[in-house]
Amino acid sequence: MGELISSKKGTRQREVSKQNLEKPSCIKRGSKKHLVLVDEDDDEDNDISQGWEDDGNEGYSLRSQGYADQDDAYDDMDANNHNEIQGADSHDDSEGEDDALVQDQLQSPELEKAIEISKTNKRGPTMLHLVHTRKVDEREVIICNKFGQPVGPRTKEKDVVGKFSRFFGTIARNQSYAPMTYSSWHKVPHKDKMWEYVLEKYDVPYAAKTWVLKATGNAYKVHKCRFKKKHFYAYKDNKTRLMNRPKNIPVDDFSPLLRLWSNKDVEKRRLRAKEIRMSQKNMHTAGPISFAIIREEMRNDDPNKELPSLTKVFERTRKRTEGRAYLDTYDDTAMKIEQMKNYKPPEDGSVLVDPFTAVMNKEYDGYLRLYGRGVTKKMMEKMDGKEEPYMIPDGLMESFKADIEGEKTQLLEMRKEIEEEHQRKKAELKAMHKDFDNKQANFEATMRSIMEKLPIEVLQDLRDE
Repeated sequence: MGELISSKKGTRQREVSKQNLEKPSCIKRGSKKHLVLVDEDDDEDNDISQGWEDDGNEGYSLRSQGYADQDDAYDDMDANNHNEIQGADSHDDSEGEDDALVQDQLQSPELEKAIEISKTNKRGPTMLHLVHTRKVDEREVIICNKFGQPVGPRTKEKDVVGKFSRFFGTIARNQSYAPMTYSSWHKVPHKDKMWEYVLEKYDVPYAAKTWVLKATGNAYKVHKCRFKKKHFYAYKDNKTRLMNRPKNIPVDDFSPLLRLWSNKDVEKRRLRAKEIRMSQKNMHTAGPISFAIIREEMRNDDPNKELPSLTKVFERTRKRTEGRAYLDTYDDTAMKIEQMKNYKPPEDGSVLVDPFTAVMNKEYDGYLRLYGRGVTKKMMEKMDGKEEPYMIPDGLMESFKADIEGEKTQLLEMRKEIEEEHQRKKAELKAMHKDFDNKQANFEATMRSIMEKLPIEVLQDLRDE
């Protein structure tokens, strides 16, 4: 199993121009050397910065700060389109046409805004050294809800589940686990190895496997988008790109990647995905916090500890910060929230629906909105009417049971010792009473014997006194 490696921490300064971007360094650690993809602009700790940002489908979309859609219905949009490029890796189109396409993209004002980065201080990618070097017996426990979505532990002092989510980004950037030469996440093999590595660093319930792999796939897409922006769109032709190839990516991997991204079918798919992405409305402003955690927080804040309605979740995840600039208006979202609040159920006694569903129309096929990544209609039907239990790892549950049995045995032994001590004290007290009675009888007998031996005159005087 490949070992995820880390890079030096520290502040880096770099000036990126349209003609040339600084090449990331090859990161090596320890005696074993691995090829690792590192994105120097990647910072999983931060939300999406304002301006042009990669859209998760190998393109760019104009999105404002905190204006992401990681948990809604379009989360795995490329799942419906990846079959269109089955042959994308096997051929290369005309170099002249590809260069013209890239040149047009380079001349667009949007892309100029994306790549003309001023000189700023930026931290490196999140590496999570302590997580990757921890031993099995040092693993932190992850608690999941009934859908297998991680929801804790999470406190103001320590956000374990937040770090757990950022951990997937370090896996997605590792060539040993997720090579970038595949056209989509669905084609990346050996996902079970990734899951096994996650289990080595965190104690996670098995039910969370689907969520973990989906989250890793999303991090994989984001990493490819950022890598493509830095090492594909930044140069006008493949020859220049090869000359500026990142040192940690072998030519045998980088060349097929350039052929894939130069393919016209792939470019059409990217533009189509970008168009769909840009057409979305009422996108959430929750940032990197998952909807599962938000729903859990809302339930904990409720006096009756009840789960929030979809309407409340929609309003909570669409809040906007005063003073922050957004690229779209809030009018349509505000109107829909008002419609949900004023919604009145039909009087004909039909099935009651949440105002969110009535206003936003029926759900899409597959994933349900506002529940977070991985929740489907089929899963909801299975869980309907059931309580909202928490899932903890089987090993931890067995440990709890063993601890309970051990404590039970100790309590029984303590009870037995207490009973034995009680019986012993009782026997001692009985013996003390018996000894006291014997001494009292002896004393009375002695006094009678003395009285009998005294002269009659003395006894008379004693009586008179």
